[in-house]
Amino acid sequence: MNDSVPNNVICSNPDCKVAETGRCVEGLALDKCSQYGQEPVVIDNEDGDHGEDLVEAIDLPSSSILNFDQAGKILRQSKSHIIAMLGPNDSGKTSLIAGLYDLFQQGPVDEVVFSRSYTLHAFEQACHQARATSRRQEPDMDRTPRGNAGFYHLEIGLKGGSQYIALMLCDRTGEDYKEAADDISIVPSFLEVSRAHVLTILVDGERLLDVGERHNLISDIKMMLQAILEGSNLNDCCRLGLVLTKLDLILESDHKERAFNDFEKLQNDVKQLFGQSIAVIKSFHIAASPKSTIIPRGKGLSELLSFWLSPIIPSETKLRPRPYFNRSFHRLSPTSERNSQV
Repeated sequence: MNDSVPNNVICSNPDCKVAETGRCVEGLALDKCSQYGQEPVVIDNEDGDHGEDLVEAIDLPSSSILNFDQAGKILRQSKSHIIAMLGPNDSGKTSLIAGLYDLFQQGPVDEVVFSRSYTLHAFEQACHQARATSRRQEPDMDRTPRGNAGFYHLEIGLKGGSQYIALMLCDRTGEDYKEAADDISIVPSFLEVSRAHVLTILVDGERLLDVGERHNLISDIKMMLQAILEGSNLNDCCRLGLVLTKLDLILESDHKERAFNDFEKLQNDVKQLFGQSIAVIKSFHIAASPKSTIIPRGKGLSELLSFWLSPIIPSETKLRPRPYFNRSFHRLSPTSERNSQV
């Protein structure tokens, strides 16, 4: 109990704890709050009915992250691009989502304007921990629950235009994709991958600077992408964006040249290994939430956004290599092709 607040202080807002905290729940000065000092209003009647019939109920959308069914309804209603973002944990998926949303709060992004979103609350949750108002020295993003995939919705269009595109940004924990590299049989459950118009692979720039982590990171990404391509039927129009994150850390490092060379080599390897399955492979450098002022917040996101919004053009039919499951774990799986022939 706050000793400076009398015990008889009341408020008609049932959620207000002014008697305990001495502060208005709405953030107003007490003398400016119209509900301060008023008795709480309780609607009840003799039959125990708490007023359900007095006001017609309005079902407001929750604005939280969408599941597959909810996302599917939007996909059927409007022109949409599905963006599947893949990468190990802490590679920057949620930071990218939050950074893009923050850019639209400042105005158009290279002539692209924000129209609406069914997931505003989810965007705000993603952004909160990265903002200065959270009073944290470093961004602290909530990790996506394992086994789940959610969609952030952005409806955007060209400034002055009349047509809009719904971007569906899928966020799934990196642990799921890492597990798929060992057990390819779970890949068909990644519905966002098989329907994606753009696969976006995030490469953690901080790990690429680490001498002990760089080779493991590159290997993990190749194995993850190999599993995705072997275990799912991609859209014929699917494109691949290879995104180097945390650009600010790289630019400030003494090992930046080595990191850029490693990323360029990874891009070349990906094109050589998977160019027959994905016609368009492009690389990007971004700093969604830089920790310093060396580059502006959201660096590189406008170029990535343009890539996401590029017209969907089915590529020419290509013969993809028949999957060969050479991973030890998959050979033990009862669903593997090899075991089914035994």
